[in-house]
Amino acid sequence: MKLTQANLIKLLSSLGLQDVQVVEDEKDADQFNGDEIINGFLETKKPVFMQNFESEILPERLKAEAGKFGGNLKNNIKKLSNGLIKDSDLAGKSDAEVLQIFAEFLNKDKDASTEDLRNQMKTLSESQQSTIDKLKEEYEGKLSGKDKEFDSFHIESYLGKLVNELPLIGEDPAVKIGALKSNIESNYSPVWNREKKELELREKQNPERFAQLNENTLLTPKTYAENFFKGLGMVKTDMSKENATDHVDKGNGAGNSTDFQNRTDMPFASVVAGIEGK
Repeated sequence: MKLTQANLIKLLSSLGLQDVQVVEDEKDADQFNGDEIINGFLETKKPVFMQNFESEILPERLKAEAGKFGGNLKNNIKKLSNGLIKDSDLAGKSDAEVLQIFAEFLNKDKDASTEDLRNQMKTLSESQQSTIDKLKEEYEGKLSGKDKEFDSFHIESYLGKLVNELPLIGEDPAVKIGALKSNIESNYSPVWNREKKELELREKQNPERFAQLNENTLLTPKTYAENFFKGLGMVKTDMSKENATDHVDKGNGAGNSTDFQNRTDMPFASVVAGIEGK
């Protein structure tokens, strides 16, 4: 496929990227993350996918299963009645009406065999209901898994912003983000608040409770990140070459870092392998 520069700009614009400029020198280009762009685009389309699933896909699958059940029900009733119940007796009848016809047939001959027939019909009905329930659980599980993927993506993006705001040693932000996320997950239960669009730290053993910095202060992700990297010796101490506006707190809340440093019971890992050295 051959595309013009205008085609590429139009394509990126449709994915949510505005004011795109194509430059020749990579040094002049902004940091590019294709996965982040695609995931961001899919996030905007999620309501459409959900609506399509609930209004079209699931009803059609349930309708097909119901039709299959009705056909199986009629065939089994004909077999169980030894052909005494004909197709013409069941044609155009609902499942409830078919079962009523069979119940009337059984009542005509209440010997020992009728109880076995009733049990077979009960087993058939329960098996079909189990198939429908399993189908619902399968799709609900897939939707739940997709929600977790979206939350994980937002958490990594949120931590990426925190890492970029800190004056850290090393050039690979992805490694720092991975180390920070892994350390948080080892000690706390990270929860993405979809309504507030922010990360919350909860107690690992009791996710209903927020993690505490001290008795009166909640532990924020920003405070945790600052002290985590300080503990690894990765925070720059010589800021003489930094701009005055670099690494300014942009509103995520730093908490009380002094209280955090003075505590000895906070869970910090040793130096994480793979993070670039000083």
